[in-house]
Amino acid sequence: MKKHIAILFFMITLISCEKEANVKLPETKSMPVIFCYISPSDTLITLKLSMSQPLFERQSQNISEPVKDANVTLSSAQGNIFLIYNSNKNSYCASTSTYPIIAGQTYKVGVTLNNGDYAEAETTVPDKNIPILSASVQTVTANNYEYLRFKIGFQDDATQTNYYRVAMSSIQYYMNNDTIISETGVRKTYSDANKNGEFLDINFDMYDQWQSPTTVGYNIYLLNTNKDYYLLYTSLNNYQEGNPFAEPSLIYTNIKGGLGVFAAYTLSKYRLNN
Repeated sequence: MKKHIAILFFMITLISCEKEANVKLPETKSMPVIFCYISPSDTLITLKLSMSQPLFERQSQNISEPVKDANVTLSSAQGNIFLIYNSNKNSYCASTSTYPIIAGQTYKVGVTLNNGDYAEAETTVPDKNIPILSASVQTVTANNYEYLRFKIGFQDDATQTNYYRVAMSSIQYYMNNDTIISETGVRKTYSDANKNGEFLDINFDMYDQWQSPTTVGYNIYLLNTNKDYYLLYTSLNNYQEGNPFAEPSLIYTNIKGGLGVFAAYTLSKYRLNN
């Protein structure tokens, strides 16, 4: 009985010691979010601009809502150009026919909001295009699931550190002569760490849902990216939304005065037929 009374007294003491906390949260403000990828193979330069949601505020805005009234410039050794907002693409755009993206060149983007806030970033385009020299695919069964296992081969550039991303689209051909190209969601990233200058073989798997009687082949893309691009996609691949047991993973950014990424790549394509 004495033990129970002691426990009860201890609990009452804890409750009576409770005090309403008055914690002053750090002040934060909404920041520009910029995503822009440039490549010599693109016909259009596009920059997506939105605003972040402050961490300690209730959500009061749609973070995917584009900012339409900013001043956006792109500069390099070629001079400066203004990117104009395109309502069809919800992006700021410029044609590469008038302002080409050149391999090996450094570019700088600057964004000025109508309230005077400014954000900027700089990135350098890789100086080489790395071609895919071989590609193959086979069906693999594991854990009662069928996968398509792809393999590509290419020669790594020995003169520098290289970063790669592999992407792929599925091509279906229908009897009405219509061809549909579908994104498959392959977003693998690699580096040539410990393999500099070697012939690289890369394997990646894909569920066989993209394999159908109408599938006639695949377009496989090898992006020779700069480090900014590689770090962004590596951080995205490490991020596991909704998993409470996953280690925290920060999404990479190289934007000064904002969030997001300004990055560059060169591109090669290989058509793999069924």
